Amino acid sequence: MSRTDSTVGPDGVNADPGLQRERTALSWQRTALSTSMIAVLLAFACLRTGFLIGTAIAGMIAVGAAVVLFAARRRAARSHGISPWTSLTRVAALLIGTAVVGAVLAVIVLF
Repeated sequence: MSRTDSTVGPDGVNADPGLQRERTALSWQRTALSTSMIAVLLAFACLRTGFLIGTAIAGMIAVGAAVVLFAARRRAARSHGISPWTSLTRVAALLIGTAVVGAVLAVIVLF
């Protein structure tokens, strides 16, 4: 019994390499978004406990994740000809902006 699939060639190799790049880009976006959300939660937890250095570090991690998220989103949007500011990107920007404000406040209080 032979199964024919439009994305897999006869030798079992992916016949459409564009799908792999899209899945990889989506994976990086999900990873960056989850990292930024965890960093925001960590920043708030550190701020509530008074660990200001931890708040600053978590804020910097959130900013790094934001850079990765926006870069991956911009590349994906450019290749598909759509706007990079989807609702997911807007939520991530709001979360990361909150983390940055918390990190700045922590650094101000620390010094």
